[in-house]
Amino acid sequence: MMEFESKLLEIIEERETILFEIERSLFTKRYNLSRKHIEIFSVQSISMIYSIWEGFIQKAFQLYIDEINKTEINIFSYSDEIIIHHMENSFKQLREYPNKNIKKIDYFNKLNHFYRQDKHIIYRLIDTESNVSFEVLNQLLKTFSLETFPEFWHIYSYPQPNLKETMFQFLRLRNTVAHGGDLDVEDKVTHTVFQKYKTLTINLMYEIRLKMIYGLTHITFQKN
Repeated sequence: MMEFESKLLEIIEERETILFEIERSLFTKRYNLSRKHIEIFSVQSISMIYSIWEGFIQKAFQLYIDEINKTEINIFSYSDEIIIHHMENSFKQLREYPNKNIKKIDYFNKLNHFYRQDKHIIYRLIDTESNVSFEVLNQLLKTFSLETFPEFWHIYSYPQPNLKETMFQFLRLRNTVAHGGDLDVEDKVTHTVFQKYKTLTINLMYEIRLKMIYGLTHITFQKN
């Protein structure tokens, strides 16, 4: 447990440092960048923040899954959501049933072997759908029996845009940049805009760490 906490904290601090370095490079005139270069790089900084955010989600959940795998409990002692995650990723046929008999036989043989096993390693990869939105994040948390985020959370409450709206704005801006779209005047990536999404990312990372620690401490990954 302590090792998990320190590893996850290290991952967060590394990403936090990168975010501050990007900010310092672009917005403090440390490298005497021309105005044109600042305009170009500041726009791309949104994709950088998102990459750091999605990378954290992938790594954090893999660490969490590794931690619950250490318990070596019976697969059916896990929460229903975790069982579904593991089964659907272990057996793609659950999503698309095979047509040919030979594939059906292979499927049922694998199922038979699955049920006969004493130990199972929960599938480690997660699907972020390349868009870690408010909905996708909460679905991931729910999948691993962790507390989800409310729409109004922390500083993301009235009169400010709530968390759901802020994450939507972040994702919309990132997708526009990533797909080579033209930014509207109000979407110009200023220092204030960068700080907004840097702060969002940092706040979410630390809160997710707390949710995972709570989940491990209170064994929320097991059936009640």
